[in-house]
Amino acid sequence: MVSVGVFIDLRWHPGAGGHVKCWESFATAAIAIPDHLDLSLHFLGDQHQIIQRADNVCYLLHPPQFSTERLPFLTDVPGHTDIARYNPALLPHLTQPDIVHITHPQFTFGKTALRYCRQQRKPLVASIHTDTPEYSRIYTEQALQKLFGQGGLNHLLTHQLQIPRRYKQWMIARQKRYWHACAHVFTAQPSDYAEVNTVLPPARISHLRRGIDRTLFNPQQRDRPWLEQTYRIPPGQFLLLFVGRLDACKNILTFAQAVKILLDQGLPVHALVVGQGSSHPAVQDLLGEHVSLPGTIQHQQLGPIFASADLFVFPSATETIGNVIVEAKASGLPVLVSGRGGAYQSIQASGEDGIVVEDDQPETWAAAIADLYHNPDRLAHLRQATLAHIDHHWPSWLEVLTTDLLPVWQSLVGVPARVN
Repeated sequence: MVSVGVFIDLRWHPGAGGHVKCWESFATAAIAIPDHLDLSLHFLGDQHQIIQRADNVCYLLHPPQFSTERLPFLTDVPGHTDIARYNPALLPHLTQPDIVHITHPQFTFGKTALRYCRQQRKPLVASIHTDTPEYSRIYTEQALQKLFGQGGLNHLLTHQLQIPRRYKQWMIARQKRYWHACAHVFTAQPSDYAEVNTVLPPARISHLRRGIDRTLFNPQQRDRPWLEQTYRIPPGQFLLLFVGRLDACKNILTFAQAVKILLDQGLPVHALVVGQGSSHPAVQDLLGEHVSLPGTIQHQQLGPIFASADLFVFPSATETIGNVIVEAKASGLPVLVSGRGGAYQSIQASGEDGIVVEDDQPETWAAAIADLYHNPDRLAHLRQATLAHIDHHWPSWLEVLTTDLLPVWQSLVGVPARVN
């Protein structure tokens, strides 16, 4: 048996995003292999707490040393984290497992784990779940705009001095230094591999897939009358679904503006937007009665929503993979995704089991949606091909755990950490 501690610099709560849900899914899968894996997941929380999922699986919550919640200009980040340089309270939890696995090199869990593993010559593993440098660029732009408005000083800092772009490059350099100290790095998209390969040889890099829970996400969950009644959706509308944070990183306004274009063309469309974020008022103002905004919905309750909509529209260009895309496809829902970032990996062939849209112009997205609305036979083909792709080619979370993660963890037991 191998003992693994995974340190995730995000708060654990029922409405947490895809990064947290990914590891919750791995934890659920690990319950099935108690003779092979002892898994502890470490999250941020208001107080120290242990949540025992099974004899071999538990969650541990740790209070942050210095949370980003203290910074008023960071109110719209995807998830608050800890930015202290070091957290000595983590040391007992770094001592216990055979393998230390981190998912955020830039923050306190990651920095503390690196320091400990270097000192104790313990193997350190990293996995990429978020395009942190690109997120940093976007949120730095937003923070400068909040602080200085749209005036000349903001233009100087953002466009002439290029502070957001420089900050992104600095974050990339920091990531690479961290990866260089790792025994192994799991990537999420092809561009990750190229970045990591500048500091590590191919033998110490591998791709970490994402799984799907077919008991939660399947076409049998479809219940359109329930959906219309629950979320006050007018009957007979072509229902466009968005699931994610309502902010610039997810390109929610591209979605909303595309819907507005379709409404202006007279198409009977309605938007169902699941999630929270700073763009909520803008979406509501733009679409009025033609949008339903229920806020965050717990992951276990999303299955009937995916299965009952007509089209999943996801313009986010910052995805590494995009769990929600896979969940939509497993539910039999055709998907439109961005060609930027890693979302396209969920599509085997654009136009066959989903459609990849290559730019972020609302007009382009509106045209792609309108084409499917006017071609119900093509939409039906997409639905069938979407299901076939997931059924025949997409792994379960247990398969990903035992094929992608576990062999690497087992191979590194006793391998000393890199000290340079």
